[in-house]
Amino acid sequence: MTTKEKLLLVTFEEIYENGYYSTSVDKILKKAKMNKGSMYHYFKSKKELVLAVIDVHVFGYIDKKYSAILEVNDNYIETMFKVLKNRDSFNFTLGCRLNSLVQELSHHDKDFKIALEKVYVNFEDVIEKVLLKAEANNEINHPNIKQLAIYVVASIEGCLSTAKKSQDGEVFSNCIGQLEYYFDQVIIKK
Repeated sequence: MTTKEKLLLVTFEEIYENGYYSTSVDKILKKAKMNKGSMYHYFKSKKELVLAVIDVHVFGYIDKKYSAILEVNDNYIETMFKVLKNRDSFNFTLGCRLNSLVQELSHHDKDFKIALEKVYVNFEDVIEKVLLKAEANNEINHPNIKQLAIYVVASIEGCLSTAKKSQDGEVFSNCIGQLEYYFDQVIIKK
């Protein structure tokens, strides 16, 4: 791991666990066992560092996790729900890395809002591609796939927030189960 990669990882962990405003540069550098020169070699400020974290550890995570669904050749909806039901890939204590940052930062700073919205839009776009492939494969029928994708992402994020509130993965599973029920009753072609 390079110095920059380590700095980004430690920053992500600290921000994810403690929030942006509760995490100081000194705390990040101490945990990373680096000096300020190391950070300022790559980033001009804490804000610039966190914007890079959003790109690498939030955008990259969401894109990798959900784009994997596109790699199958059929059963896109079934695969999507397999990903969503894999409770090991979610953190029910800290919640969604994307949603946590959106809740804390997007309303305070335009640059954070833009960076986080980019992640959300990509998330919605990936799910839209999954749904379009499912539609082409005659798995689903819906008049507005884009709006359905936004609904699916909102459901995932809401389920994660509810699970975080309860600190319970079972709450997440039950919530995702309702999304699956909706698909079974309304969306999936019979």
